[in-house]
Amino acid sequence: MSPRALLCLALVAACSGDPATTTTADEDTSTGTSAAPTTTGDATTSTTTGSTTAATTGEDVSSSTGGVVVPPLGPWRVMSFNVMCSSCRPDGFEDWEQRVPHIGDTIRRHDPDLLGTQELFTADEVALIEAEAPGYTTIWFTKPDPQSLDYADAVIFYRSSMFEEVEHGFYWLSPKPDEPYSTGFANPQLARLVVWARLRALAEDVEFVFATTHFDNNSPSQEMSAPLVLERTAALAAELPVIMVGDFNSQPVDPAYAILTGAFADSLVLAADDWRSDTNLDPKPAYDPAQRIDHIFVAGAPWLATDWVVDQWGYGPDMHETSDHFAIAVQLAVP
Repeated sequence: MSPRALLCLALVAACSGDPATTTTADEDTSTGTSAAPTTTGDATTSTTTGSTTAATTGEDVSSSTGGVVVPPLGPWRVMSFNVMCSSCRPDGFEDWEQRVPHIGDTIRRHDPDLLGTQELFTADEVALIEAEAPGYTTIWFTKPDPQSLDYADAVIFYRSSMFEEVEHGFYWLSPKPDEPYSTGFANPQLARLVVWARLRALAEDVEFVFATTHFDNNSPSQEMSAPLVLERTAALAAELPVIMVGDFNSQPVDPAYAILTGAFADSLVLAADDWRSDTNLDPKPAYDPAQRIDHIFVAGAPWLATDWVVDQWGYGPDMHETSDHFAIAVQLAVP
Protein backbone atom coordinates (compact mmCIF):
# COMPACT_ATOMS: atom_id res chain seq x y z
CA MET A 1 0.00 0.00 0.00
CA SER A 2 1.32 3.47 -0.87
CA PRO A 3 2.44 5.93 1.85
CA ARG A 4 -0.48 8.16 0.89
CA ALA A 5 -3.01 5.39 1.40
CA LEU A 6 -1.48 4.33 4.69
CA LEU A 7 -1.54 7.86 6.05
CA CYS A 8 -5.08 8.49 4.91
CA LEU A 9 -6.26 5.27 6.55
CA ALA A 10 -4.49 6.25 9.76
CA LEU A 11 -6.14 9.65 9.67
CA VAL A 12 -9.58 8.14 9.26
CA ALA A 13 -8.93 5.78 12.15
CA ALA A 14 -7.67 8.58 14.36
CA CYS A 15 -10.74 10.72 13.71
CA SER A 16 -13.23 7.91 14.24
CA GLY A 17 -12.90 7.76 18.02
CA ASP A 18 -14.57 9.84 20.69
CA PRO A 19 -14.24 13.58 20.09
CA ALA A 20 -11.24 15.17 21.70
CA THR A 21 -11.70 17.86 24.28
CA THR A 22 -9.71 21.00 24.79
CA THR A 23 -8.24 19.73 28.03
CA THR A 24 -7.20 16.18 27.17
CA ALA A 25 -4.93 14.55 24.61
CA ASP A 26 -6.39 14.88 21.12
CA GLU A 27 -7.39 11.90 19.05
CA ASP A 28 -6.97 13.31 15.56
CA THR A 29 -4.39 14.85 13.27
CA SER A 30 -3.78 15.98 9.72
CA THR A 31 -1.39 15.43 6.87
CA GLY A 32 -1.05 17.48 3.73
CA THR A 33 -0.18 17.99 0.08
CA SER A 34 1.37 20.65 -2.11
CA ALA A 35 2.95 23.91 -1.05
CA ALA A 36 1.22 27.27 -1.24
CA PRO A 37 2.85 30.08 -3.26
CA THR A 38 4.53 31.69 -0.24
CA THR A 39 5.69 28.39 1.20
CA THR A 40 9.44 27.78 1.49
CA GLY A 41 9.25 24.26 2.89
CA ASP A 42 10.42 22.26 -0.09
CA ALA A 43 12.32 19.14 0.93
CA THR A 44 15.08 19.68 -1.61
CA THR A 45 16.33 22.95 -0.14
CA SER A 46 15.95 22.34 3.56
CA THR A 47 18.07 20.48 6.06
CA THR A 48 16.74 17.81 8.39
CA THR A 49 19.57 17.84 10.90
CA GLY A 50 18.30 20.67 13.06
CA SER A 51 21.79 22.13 13.29
CA THR A 52 22.60 25.81 13.16
CA THR A 53 25.62 28.03 13.51
CA ALA A 54 26.12 30.74 16.09
CA ALA A 55 24.26 34.03 15.80
CA THR A 56 26.14 36.61 13.76
CA THR A 57 25.44 39.54 16.07
CA GLY A 58 29.00 40.06 17.25
CA GLU A 59 27.85 39.54 20.83
CA ASP A 60 30.01 37.87 23.46
CA VAL A 61 29.03 34.20 23.79
CA SER A 62 29.87 33.75 27.46
CA SER A 63 26.60 34.64 29.14
CA SER A 64 25.52 33.25 32.49
CA THR A 65 22.87 31.16 30.75
CA GLY A 66 25.44 29.31 28.70
CA GLY A 67 24.27 30.84 25.43
CA VAL A 68 24.86 34.06 23.53
CA VAL A 69 24.41 37.40 25.23
CA VAL A 70 21.17 38.43 23.60
CA PRO A 71 20.35 42.07 22.94
CA PRO A 72 16.80 43.31 23.54
CA LEU A 73 14.19 41.57 21.39
CA GLY A 74 10.52 42.18 20.81
CA PRO A 75 8.00 42.36 22.19
CA TRP A 76 6.62 39.74 19.82
CA ARG A 77 3.19 38.15 19.90
CA VAL A 78 3.58 34.38 19.64
CA MET A 79 0.71 31.96 19.06
CA SER A 80 0.06 28.22 18.85
CA PHE A 81 -3.14 26.85 17.36
CA ASN A 82 -4.24 23.30 16.65
CA VAL A 83 -6.99 24.08 14.15
CA MET A 84 -8.54 20.55 14.12
CA CYS A 85 -8.24 18.61 10.90
CA SER A 86 -10.64 19.27 8.06
CA SER A 87 -11.95 15.70 8.03
CA CYS A 88 -12.67 15.73 11.77
CA ARG A 89 -16.14 16.78 12.88
CA PRO A 90 -16.94 15.92 16.49
CA ASP A 91 -20.50 16.55 17.64
CA GLY A 92 -21.32 20.25 17.80
CA PHE A 93 -18.55 21.42 15.50
CA GLU A 94 -19.18 22.96 12.11
CA ASP A 95 -17.78 21.61 8.85
CA TRP A 96 -14.33 22.70 7.70
CA GLU A 97 -15.72 25.18 5.18
CA GLN A 98 -17.57 27.02 7.94
CA ARG A 99 -14.63 26.85 10.33
CA VAL A 100 -12.02 28.37 8.03
CA PRO A 101 -13.24 31.99 8.48
CA HIS A 102 -13.42 31.41 12.23
CA ILE A 103 -9.82 30.19 12.27
CA GLY A 104 -8.87 33.28 10.31
CA ASP A 105 -10.72 35.53 12.73
CA THR A 106 -8.97 33.90 15.67
CA ILE A 107 -5.57 34.56 14.12
CA ARG A 108 -6.42 38.13 13.14
CA ARG A 109 -7.76 39.00 16.58
CA HIS A 110 -4.53 37.93 18.27
CA ASP A 111 -2.40 39.25 15.40
CA PRO A 112 0.67 37.09 16.11
CA ASP A 113 4.09 37.89 14.77
CA LEU A 114 4.98 34.20 14.99
CA LEU A 115 2.42 31.42 14.69
CA GLY A 116 2.72 27.65 14.77
CA THR A 117 -0.29 25.64 13.62
CA GLN A 118 -1.09 21.95 13.82
CA GLU A 119 -3.47 19.70 11.88
CA LEU A 120 -3.64 21.40 8.53
CA PHE A 121 -3.79 18.76 5.78
CA THR A 122 -3.38 19.88 2.18
CA ALA A 123 -1.68 22.71 0.36
CA ASP A 124 -5.12 24.10 -0.37
CA GLU A 125 -5.84 24.22 3.35
CA VAL A 126 -2.58 26.04 4.05
CA ALA A 127 -3.48 28.48 1.28
CA LEU A 128 -6.93 29.06 2.77
CA ILE A 129 -5.41 30.07 6.11
CA GLU A 130 -2.81 32.24 4.34
CA ALA A 131 -5.67 34.02 2.57
CA GLU A 132 -7.46 34.55 5.89
CA ALA A 133 -4.30 35.92 7.52
CA PRO A 134 -2.19 37.70 4.89
CA GLY A 135 1.27 39.07 5.54
CA TYR A 136 2.93 35.83 6.63
CA THR A 137 5.45 33.49 5.05
CA THR A 138 4.81 29.81 5.72
CA ILE A 139 7.20 26.90 6.13
CA TRP A 140 6.12 23.27 6.08
CA PHE A 141 7.24 19.91 4.74
CA THR A 142 6.65 19.37 1.02
CA LYS A 143 6.98 16.03 -0.64
CA PRO A 144 10.42 14.92 -1.85
CA ASP A 145 9.00 13.00 -4.83
CA PRO A 146 5.69 12.63 -6.71
CA GLN A 147 4.79 9.40 -4.90
CA SER A 148 5.05 10.93 -1.44
CA LEU A 149 2.83 13.26 0.57
CA ASP A 150 3.30 16.86 1.48
CA TYR A 151 2.86 17.04 5.24
CA ALA A 152 1.39 20.19 6.76
CA ASP A 153 0.63 18.82 10.22
CA ALA A 154 2.99 21.46 11.62
CA VAL A 155 3.31 24.84 9.89
CA ILE A 156 5.32 27.95 10.73
CA PHE A 157 3.80 31.33 9.94
CA TYR A 158 6.13 34.31 10.40
CA ARG A 159 5.36 37.95 9.72
CA SER A 160 7.15 38.74 6.48
CA SER A 161 7.72 42.41 7.34
CA MET A 162 9.46 41.58 10.63
CA PHE A 163 11.54 38.48 9.94
CA GLU A 164 13.52 36.82 7.20
CA GLU A 165 14.56 33.20 6.93
CA VAL A 166 18.18 32.16 7.28
CA GLU A 167 17.51 28.42 7.06
CA HIS A 168 14.88 25.88 7.95
CA GLY A 169 14.50 22.15 8.34
CA PHE A 170 12.52 19.22 9.65
CA TYR A 171 12.97 16.15 11.78
CA TRP A 172 10.59 13.33 12.54
CA LEU A 173 9.55 12.19 15.98
CA SER A 174 10.73 8.62 15.61
CA PRO A 175 13.81 6.45 16.14
CA LYS A 176 14.87 7.57 12.63
CA PRO A 177 14.36 11.35 12.82
CA ASP A 178 15.98 12.07 9.47
CA GLU A 179 13.74 9.61 7.62
CA PRO A 180 10.63 11.39 6.34
CA TYR A 181 7.28 9.96 7.51
CA SER A 182 9.01 7.60 9.95
CA THR A 183 7.27 6.39 13.10
CA GLY A 184 8.13 3.97 15.88
CA PHE A 185 7.67 5.73 19.22
CA ALA A 186 4.22 4.18 19.65
CA ASN A 187 1.97 1.65 17.98
CA PRO A 188 -0.22 2.91 16.45
CA GLN A 189 1.27 6.30 15.65
CA LEU A 190 0.87 8.82 12.89
CA ALA A 191 4.00 10.38 11.45
CA ARG A 192 4.89 13.45 13.49
CA LEU A 193 7.55 16.07 12.89
CA VAL A 194 9.17 19.24 14.09
CA VAL A 195 9.37 22.18 11.68
CA TRP A 196 12.06 24.69 12.66
CA ALA A 197 13.39 27.88 11.15
CA ARG A 198 16.35 30.05 11.92
CA LEU A 199 14.99 33.55 11.43
CA ARG A 200 16.52 37.02 11.55
CA ALA A 201 14.56 39.73 13.34
CA LEU A 202 14.93 42.63 10.95
CA ALA A 203 14.50 45.47 13.44
CA GLU A 204 17.04 44.03 15.86
CA ASP A 205 19.28 42.27 13.30
CA VAL A 206 19.38 39.25 15.59
CA GLU A 207 18.87 35.58 14.70
CA PHE A 208 16.76 33.13 16.66
CA VAL A 209 15.04 29.76 16.21
CA PHE A 210 11.29 29.28 15.97
CA ALA A 211 9.80 25.78 15.87
CA THR A 212 6.41 24.12 15.93
CA THR A 213 5.39 20.50 16.43
CA HIS A 214 2.56 18.09 17.11
CA PHE A 215 3.40 15.17 19.40
CA ASP A 216 1.45 12.00 18.80
CA ASN A 217 -1.29 11.34 21.35
CA ASN A 218 -0.46 7.65 21.78
CA SER A 219 1.76 6.78 24.73
CA PRO A 220 4.72 6.47 25.08
CA SER A 221 5.31 8.66 22.03
CA GLN A 222 5.21 11.87 24.06
CA GLU A 223 7.95 10.95 26.53
CA MET A 224 10.03 9.44 23.72
CA SER A 225 9.65 12.51 21.53
CA ALA A 226 10.63 14.95 24.27
CA PRO A 227 14.32 13.87 24.56
CA LEU A 228 14.69 14.14 20.79
CA VAL A 229 13.35 17.69 20.94
CA LEU A 230 15.90 18.50 23.64
CA GLU A 231 18.68 17.08 21.48
CA ARG A 232 17.62 18.73 18.23
CA THR A 233 15.97 22.01 19.26
CA ALA A 234 16.57 22.90 22.90
CA ALA A 235 20.29 22.37 22.38
CA LEU A 236 20.31 25.27 19.94
CA ALA A 237 19.78 27.58 22.91
CA ALA A 238 23.54 27.41 23.48
CA GLU A 239 23.87 29.54 20.35
CA LEU A 240 20.55 31.27 19.71
CA PRO A 241 17.34 32.30 21.44
CA VAL A 242 14.70 29.60 20.89
CA ILE A 243 10.90 29.67 20.83
CA MET A 244 9.02 26.40 20.40
CA VAL A 245 5.26 26.02 20.24
CA GLY A 246 2.89 23.18 19.63
CA ASP A 247 0.40 20.58 20.66
CA PHE A 248 2.58 18.40 22.86
CA ASN A 249 -0.28 16.16 24.01
CA SER A 250 1.30 16.48 27.45
CA GLN A 251 -0.20 18.02 30.55
CA PRO A 252 2.08 19.58 33.19
CA VAL A 253 1.84 16.40 35.28
CA ASP A 254 3.05 14.19 32.41
CA PRO A 255 6.61 12.86 32.01
CA ALA A 256 7.10 14.53 28.61
CA TYR A 257 6.36 17.96 30.08
CA ALA A 258 8.89 17.34 32.85
CA ILE A 259 11.51 16.38 30.28
CA LEU A 260 10.82 19.42 28.12
CA THR A 261 10.87 21.87 31.00
CA GLY A 262 14.24 20.53 32.05
CA ALA A 263 15.61 22.66 29.18
CA PHE A 264 12.75 24.97 28.19
CA ALA A 265 10.85 27.52 30.24
CA ASP A 266 7.06 27.43 29.94
CA SER A 267 5.77 30.86 28.96
CA LEU A 268 2.68 30.44 31.15
CA VAL A 269 4.89 29.79 34.16
CA LEU A 270 6.99 32.83 33.26
CA ALA A 271 3.83 34.92 32.94
CA ALA A 272 2.74 33.76 36.42
CA ASP A 273 -0.59 35.46 37.20
CA ASP A 274 -0.56 37.50 34.00
CA TRP A 275 -2.85 35.23 32.03
CA ARG A 276 -6.44 35.56 30.89
CA SER A 277 -9.21 34.00 28.86
CA ASP A 278 -10.42 35.87 25.79
CA THR A 279 -14.05 34.96 25.08
CA ASN A 280 -17.25 36.31 23.62
CA LEU A 281 -19.36 33.81 25.55
CA ASP A 282 -21.53 34.54 28.55
CA PRO A 283 -21.16 32.91 30.97
CA LYS A 284 -17.40 32.74 30.57
CA PRO A 285 -16.28 29.14 30.00
CA ALA A 286 -14.14 27.47 32.64
CA TYR A 287 -10.47 26.87 31.87
CA ASP A 288 -8.07 24.81 33.94
CA PRO A 289 -4.44 25.56 33.03
CA ALA A 290 -3.35 22.38 34.79
CA GLN A 291 -4.97 20.37 31.99
CA ARG A 292 -3.43 22.22 29.06
CA ILE A 293 -1.53 20.23 26.43
CA ASP A 294 -0.65 23.11 24.07
CA HIS A 295 2.42 25.05 25.13
CA ILE A 296 4.74 27.89 24.18
CA PHE A 297 8.27 27.18 25.38
CA VAL A 298 11.37 29.41 25.34
CA ALA A 299 15.10 28.99 25.94
CA GLY A 300 18.44 30.61 25.19
CA ALA A 301 17.69 34.08 26.54
CA PRO A 302 16.22 35.79 29.61
CA TRP A 303 12.75 35.80 28.11
CA LEU A 304 9.94 37.77 29.71
CA ALA A 305 6.37 36.57 29.14
CA THR A 306 3.33 38.76 29.63
CA ASP A 307 -0.35 38.63 28.69
CA TRP A 308 -0.66 34.86 28.21
CA VAL A 309 -4.08 34.32 26.62
CA VAL A 310 -6.28 31.31 25.96
CA ASP A 311 -8.87 31.92 23.24
CA GLN A 312 -12.36 30.61 24.07
CA TRP A 313 -14.49 32.29 21.45
CA GLY A 314 -17.62 30.69 20.05
CA TYR A 315 -18.73 30.90 16.41
CA GLY A 316 -21.61 29.93 14.17
CA PRO A 317 -25.31 29.58 14.96
CA ASP A 318 -24.57 27.60 18.12
CA MET A 319 -21.65 29.80 19.25
CA HIS A 320 -19.48 26.70 19.41
CA GLU A 321 -15.69 26.44 19.57
CA THR A 322 -14.12 26.24 16.11
CA SER A 323 -11.50 23.67 17.12
CA ASP A 324 -11.14 20.98 19.74
CA HIS A 325 -8.13 22.93 21.01
CA PHE A 326 -8.04 26.47 22.31
CA ALA A 327 -5.54 28.75 20.59
CA ILE A 328 -2.98 30.21 22.99
CA ALA A 329 -0.90 33.37 22.63
CA VAL A 330 1.67 35.24 24.69
CA GLN A 331 3.76 38.41 24.50
CA LEU A 332 7.48 37.55 24.57
CA ALA A 333 10.45 39.87 24.88
CA VAL A 334 14.07 39.92 25.91
CA PRO A 335 14.73 43.06 27.97
